[in-house]
Amino acid sequence: MLDFILNIIKTPAIVLALVALIGLTLQKKSIGDVFSGTVKTAIGMLVLSAGSGLIVTEILPFVDLFSTVFSLQGFATSSEAVVGAMQSAVPVIASTSALIMAIGFLVNVLIARFSPLKYIFLTGHMMWILSVAIAGSLFVANYDQTMIVAIGSVLQGVLMVLFPAIGQPMVRKLTGNDNFAIAHLTTLGTVPAAYIGGLLGDKTKSAEDIKLPESLEFFKDTSMSVSIVMGIFYLVVVILAGPETVAPYAGTTNYIVYGLLKAMGFTAGILILLQGVRMFLGELVPAFKGISDKLVPGAIPALDVPALFAYAPNSLMIGFITAVVGMIVAMFVSSAVFKVVPLVSIIGAFFTGGVAGIFGNAAGGRRGAVIAGLVYGFLLIFGSALLFTIFDYAAYGAAGVGHDCIDVMVTMGLLKNPMIGIVVILVAFVGYCVYEVKRKKA
Repeated sequence: MLDFILNIIKTPAIVLALVALIGLTLQKKSIGDVFSGTVKTAIGMLVLSAGSGLIVTEILPFVDLFSTVFSLQGFATSSEAVVGAMQSAVPVIASTSALIMAIGFLVNVLIARFSPLKYIFLTGHMMWILSVAIAGSLFVANYDQTMIVAIGSVLQGVLMVLFPAIGQPMVRKLTGNDNFAIAHLTTLGTVPAAYIGGLLGDKTKSAEDIKLPESLEFFKDTSMSVSIVMGIFYLVVVILAGPETVAPYAGTTNYIVYGLLKAMGFTAGILILLQGVRMFLGELVPAFKGISDKLVPGAIPALDVPALFAYAPNSLMIGFITAVVGMIVAMFVSSAVFKVVPLVSIIGAFFTGGVAGIFGNAAGGRRGAVIAGLVYGFLLIFGSALLFTIFDYAAYGAAGVGHDCIDVMVTMGLLKNPMIGIVVILVAFVGYCVYEVKRKKA
């Protein structure tokens, strides 16, 4: 039964469909409206997931070729790989993290019901990563299983309202409302990067208002701008790699043609993802009103980062490109400081470096987007190197990989000394509750 529940929680399409079902039912909609809204929410999320999957599929050969061309040696950055290995290697972490994930979600709902922070965290794979990181940290600190589950569940629930709360001022600045929040474990990277971009940028000059000559107006079309940017990226890499190096990936396809097809495939993934975002937000946000009105007054659904992409596509691409640059710089700095080299995360640069660019543009215009992307990319790689030197991943079957979720890096760093870490997290939670009360009064 626990495995069944956890599988539901870890499947975003099912979770969001259930949310829509409950919300529409509470609003006493007709059976047809309830059925339609539930199914369309699930389909929208599946379309989004299909787009994300296609993006990852089309970018992975680029990642491999990029590492080969520039002779990069180091460890890959993937929080999913780290926590998956920890679960497989240490049964105690696997069992306690499962309970933390399930109970922690209930704690999240209770906190949203009775505290000023009304966020309900709905990104399943991020819940999973956080639960394993917490369980692993407490296990390393020699807590017994009961204490790991008890303390870990509370921390999980608190952090699942705290992270969206930290990011919400930027989301509100971008969207102009509190219809949804962001539930992703990169908040402590994207938000500070955006504030730095805001301080050094010029909010009056938005990346979304860039004026182009009539002959270049096609750049305003998302499909064209993404195709051109990724086409340049891919062509540079495949040309530098040469036909023999590309052949294992391209098969019988000409290596130049292969690069162009991969770039356009990446673009297709973006367009599919954006369609999924529009579809599930169009159904979920109105449906969530039922939960907000009846069960958790004022509740705000916290969603995965692609929910933001359609608001600022130009800023998304700026953040992506500059995050890659920031990551490359951080690789050399990490090598000098820590004697370890986290490899550039192209996928992280797009999905969350893009968010840094979007937030940076909202805070400081096009210059803010550039600066935020650079800062975020640097923080992700440098932070991954720092954590790699603090924790012995190899002891948990995760040799050769490091985290790429900055919130997890900070959480694990704090829980290196659990008593201090727990106090810091709870103080931050109370502080944000006070801030939210004052903000609403104002």
